[in-house]
Amino acid sequence: MTVTATPIAWFWQVWLAAVVFVFPLPGTIALRNLLLLVGLIALLATRRGTPRPRPPRALRPAAWGLVALTAWLVLHSVAVAPAPTLALGNLRGDWIVPLLTAALAAHASARISAESAVRAVVLALLAHLVWVFGWQARFWVGAGMPAHWPVVLVPFGQNDFQSSLNGMLFAIVVAERVSRGLVPTISFGNTGAAGWFAVGVSLLGDVVLRVRNGTLITLLQLTAAVLLIGRVHRRFLALIAVAAAVGAASIALDPRWAGLTESLVVGWNSPTLYWQGFNEELRPRSTSGAPIEQSAYARAAWAHEAIKTIAENPLGLGFGRDGFGRAVEMKYGYKGMVSSHSGWLDFALAAGIPGLALLLLTAALAIRGGWQQFRDHDDPAGLMLAFTVGGYLLRCLLDGHFSGWRLGLFAFICGVLIAAMKPAPRAT
Repeated sequence: MTVTATPIAWFWQVWLAAVVFVFPLPGTIALRNLLLLVGLIALLATRRGTPRPRPPRALRPAAWGLVALTAWLVLHSVAVAPAPTLALGNLRGDWIVPLLTAALAAHASARISAESAVRAVVLALLAHLVWVFGWQARFWVGAGMPAHWPVVLVPFGQNDFQSSLNGMLFAIVVAERVSRGLVPTISFGNTGAAGWFAVGVSLLGDVVLRVRNGTLITLLQLTAAVLLIGRVHRRFLALIAVAAAVGAASIALDPRWAGLTESLVVGWNSPTLYWQGFNEELRPRSTSGAPIEQSAYARAAWAHEAIKTIAENPLGLGFGRDGFGRAVEMKYGYKGMVSSHSGWLDFALAAGIPGLALLLLTAALAIRGGWQQFRDHDDPAGLMLAFTVGGYLLRCLLDGHFSGWRLGLFAFICGVLIAAMKPAPRAT
């Protein structure tokens, strides 16, 4: 599709890139909201005779799943949650607002070509990764080029911030490569060199960011990509070696992999409450006597406690990202905890087992719809949506990322990808 070289088309590309770039920056909520407001005003001011998003038929089951899930969350907040006012407030901020953000992104993306909209998102995510590389290189040179790359240094937040952004980037660029490999006639996306360069940069970013959960999801997506494209082009099966290299680099650079299994077992089975405040007097020991790896231990202990709480409260405790913290306070009187560090468990604690089931069903239908859209219409945006939803869903299983700016940015990107799908007639 040819990019419409008009001032308003350039405005929407810049606006999409700006929103994506600003979304994760700490302390920029006001700027983010201002950008969204500017976009809304621009949409209203140019609404006459302009295209609107037309989601494909393949996504209709997922749309109905989203409707059912939202209806359940509203009903649950009103009739089931112990504190309806609190639940409804959380529902507004961590569900309704992201949905509206996705709708805004979809309508804005429909005003320009699909390729231009997706490119704006990719460039903004790449800019964050380049920022990380530059930030680390600056300290590396300033320290006299030490033997080890200072992989723990990031320009803002924690490694986990940039890992989330890189995960969303990787899902899009690797899906684009797979789509071009399976259907060479697709004109959507980058040239071969640029596309593979983007994939390579994202893989390098995964290595230098050194986030175990991010690496696991990257390896799963890379493996899925290789298996898909390897059915048609056997030579791409050699990319399994790339996945092995990324995994090996992560293990070599991150000492937390050592003793991972043993620490997980201790976290799941130990009766001590060390996981609450990490009081050294309560620290459990592994069966081998080696010190436990605290991150792995804590995640296993939190998950175990969350599952026990879900079994005791199968209908949930009221919508909100802090369901685990509320449960711990009610049971133990310990304050200050928020997430169980698993978005799936947090959602079940909040909206009950029915809510989690509807969430997973909706996500599965979206992945299936994206794949069908690619398979039936040679539409790379469909495959990008499938990889993006699948990658985010798996990351939320391992991390408490189903809220806040991550959920908002994920919804925004999904809105862009849905609008980019074909066939989507431009209504005027």
